[in-house]
Amino acid sequence: MTRFSGIVVLLLLMVAGGCAEVMGPYYLQQREYGRGIETYSQTVKENPGDSSAWYYLGRLYLGDDKPKEAQVALVRAVELKPDDADYLFWLGVSKWAQQDFDGEREAYKRALSYDDDHVQAMLYLGHNHLDRGEWAEAKALYDRVLKWDRYNPEALYNRAVALGRLGDREGEVSQLKQFLEYYPDGSLALYATVRLNQHGDFTYRNFIIGSRNLTLMPSAFREGTAEQVFETKPSLAVLGAMMEENDKLSIHIVSYCKGDKELARKRAQAVRGYILSGHPHFDPARLPLSWFDVSETVEVRGKKYFLDESVQFITAVPEK
Repeated sequence: MTRFSGIVVLLLLMVAGGCAEVMGPYYLQQREYGRGIETYSQTVKENPGDSSAWYYLGRLYLGDDKPKEAQVALVRAVELKPDDADYLFWLGVSKWAQQDFDGEREAYKRALSYDDDHVQAMLYLGHNHLDRGEWAEAKALYDRVLKWDRYNPEALYNRAVALGRLGDREGEVSQLKQFLEYYPDGSLALYATVRLNQHGDFTYRNFIIGSRNLTLMPSAFREGTAEQVFETKPSLAVLGAMMEENDKLSIHIVSYCKGDKELARKRAQAVRGYILSGHPHFDPARLPLSWFDVSETVEVRGKKYFLDESVQFITAVPEK
């Protein structure tokens, strides 16, 4: 599509759907907050009864980190259209940005009174309860969110937080694992893994690989064998991809098997073999091995745990 034809299509859309409904999302998606604010400021001067223009003006001010101005615009949008749950939700966000947490809560509740399935209002009201230490109320809202959006990362993670604060250790561990199953990367995954490890569960662990702190599901094996559990193999694929991207990276594979040094050796070899099977051109020297017939000692925030069977990954420092 040429630039001219693109402009024609855009103009046709604006005529068909109204300028505010088309250009507002465009400015937000492109993060052209300044241009959008200029456009909508003029629009509301010319047509002060256009609730949609006030709404997008408020959204754009929020994007531009100007919550006071956003609130003024969003209040006007709500006055013009008081039953619009989206308007009320974003009004709540503008109040949150100014640390008016009571006003924030009230806005979300009003949004839900008009649309009790408004997922964002449910989610953010849950956050509001969580911040106040109202764990049961927060959990109930995250439960509602997950009925509509079962993969919502914030609801999955914060539901685990709420369960932990309520003293439900088993529920928290289960929820953390569910979160990590869907979202094994990023800062929340790192925090979730630390919390999981604090409970003595090492299904997931954080490793420093190269310059990254990485959450992985370390290799596990069928009892008494060097046959790897399938669910742990994707983490090895991640390591292989990182080594592919950085040909200077070497990873030391360390296997522990209390009382059985030979099995520890076979497991270390199996892990290296799996990585090499996907990258046969790798020099095996980039995957040095060690194996021990003792438990691995892991310290998590001052507490020691002893893992009788485990595999550890350590960035290998090249010899000088």
